[in-house]
Amino acid sequence: MKRTLSLLLAVTILFTLLMPAYAGGDDGTTANAMRFRDDGSFTILQITDLHKNPKDTYDDVNNVLLRRFAQTQNPDLVVITGDIAMSGTLEQITNNIGEIMTAFGDYDIPVAVVFGNHDSETGLIDREGMMAIYNSHHNSISIDEGTLLPGCGTYTVPILASDSEDMAFNLWMIDSGDNDGEGNYGYVQPEQIDWYVNKSNTLKAQNDGSPLPSLMFQHIIVPEIYDALLEVDHWVPHAQKHIFDKDRYFVLNPENTNAGRLSEYPCPPYYNTGQFEAIVGQGDVLAMFFGHDHSNTFNVTHRGVDLVATPKANFQGTYGIDYGGRLITLNEADTATYETHLVPFSSLYSFKDLSLKSLLASGTKLNSVEFKATFLVTVCTIAYKLEYFFTTTLLERLTGKKFNY
Repeated sequence: MKRTLSLLLAVTILFTLLMPAYAGGDDGTTANAMRFRDDGSFTILQITDLHKNPKDTYDDVNNVLLRRFAQTQNPDLVVITGDIAMSGTLEQITNNIGEIMTAFGDYDIPVAVVFGNHDSETGLIDREGMMAIYNSHHNSISIDEGTLLPGCGTYTVPILASDSEDMAFNLWMIDSGDNDGEGNYGYVQPEQIDWYVNKSNTLKAQNDGSPLPSLMFQHIIVPEIYDALLEVDHWVPHAQKHIFDKDRYFVLNPENTNAGRLSEYPCPPYYNTGQFEAIVGQGDVLAMFFGHDHSNTFNVTHRGVDLVATPKANFQGTYGIDYGGRLITLNEADTATYETHLVPFSSLYSFKDLSLKSLLASGTKLNSVEFKATFLVTVCTIAYKLEYFFTTTLLERLTGKKFNY
C-alpha cells in the first residue's frame, strides 16, 4: 500500500514538472499573472480553513458549497489561505485537494494557495509535496519557490493592466509557518521579510518610483492586531482575552473598525519578527487578509494598513452565521482602494431555492447532496439569525454599544 501511494505521489510530482500550468518561476511579470477585466474590475474570492476531512459528516455538502461559490460569485481568482486538506491518508489528502481544485477548475477559475499551521502536520506529506499536488491541476497558479525561502509558497501574483502588459497591481502570498517549536504558532521568517522588502523595492522602481498597490494573503495574523483593538474590562460584553496575557481583554475599536466582528481572541505568533513594521515602511500593502481564527470577521485599520479576518469555509451543521468566504473587488481606475464583503453560506441559498418549482427547474432531486446542502444551509441560517438577534442585535440596543460593524 505504501509503495502504491509513493508511486502515486511521484507520478503527481512528475506530471507537475511536465505540464504547462499557470505556475512558474517568480519573475514578477507573467509567469502566473492575472489581468484586469476589460471593464477594469478584478474580483478575488478568499476561502480559508476548509479543514477538509473525508470522514466529516458534511464533506459532500462542503464540496457542493465550493461549487456554489464558483457559480454564484464567478471570481477572477480564488485565494485559499491555509488549513485546507490535512486529514486522512496520503491518498485521501490527494483526493481532497482534487475535489477543491476541481470545484473551481470546472469553471476555469484560477486558484492560488498559501499554507496554514495544520496543513502538513500529519507527517505523511510536507508542504512541498502538497504544493506539487495542487500544481498538478490546470487551474493552479501557486508557486513553490524551492530553497529560495523558508517554508513553501511565498510568492507573488501580478495583476496586469486590462490593455497592456504593464503590472497594475500585486498580490503577496506568504507562508506564515506552522509552529515555532515551543508550543506557539509559527511566524514569517526574517528571510521572507527581506525577500518582501527587496521585491517591493523592485516593483516600486518598475512603477516609476511609486509603491505598487498590493494586497497580502497569509494564514496567521500579525501580533500587531492587539495594538489595533481596544482594551476594556473583562465584564464588557463580547470582550476577548489576550492570547498570551489572560488578564487583558479587548473589543473592536469603533475609531478604526471598518466592518465585522471579534468573535474569538486573535491567535498571532508569540515572536514578532518585524513583518508588519516592514509592510508599513514599504507603503505598498493596502490590506492583509488572514484565516486561522475561525469565527472572526473584522476589518480594522492599523497604521494605514487594513487587517482583515476571514472566517472558515467549512460547513459543520452548527456553523456560525458568518462562515463562508470573502469577496474582494479591485478597480483598475483606482488601485489605491479596494472593496470587500463576506459571502456567508447563508447568501448562497434562500427559501426560494427550496421551493418545489426551483428544485424541479434545477433538476435537483430530494435525495441528492445538492438538496441536502440547500436544506441544511437554509435551516441553519434561520437558527443562527435568531441566535444573532438575541446575542448581538438585542444586546446592542440594551447597552447602546456596537459589537458588529
